[in-house]
Amino acid sequence: MARRSSIGAFSLPSARGCLSPSALADEIEGYARASWFLAGAVFASLMAMMWLTYACLKRADVIPYVADGGVFGCEVRIVAPPVPGRPHS
Repeated sequence: MARRSSIGAFSLPSARGCLSPSALADEIEGYARASWFLAGAVFASLMAMMWLTYACLKRADVIPYVADGGVFGCEVRIVAPPVPGRPHS
């Protein structure tokens, strides 16, 4: 627990004692490792999200079927939109 110095009604944590340069370097190296790990996790999740988006879009490109009482149903035929200027039949 950090030592506390009393200032009136408030109590603030006192500054840390002197640390050796090697201890500070080890602490900074630990923070660097953590930041590299977090950056890798963000990059990996971005790649996974891109792959899942591609897979979902590919999967959504399906041929519609209607249940007609048979085992497999029947494929829905896509009707072309009417051409302007052409009479409808």
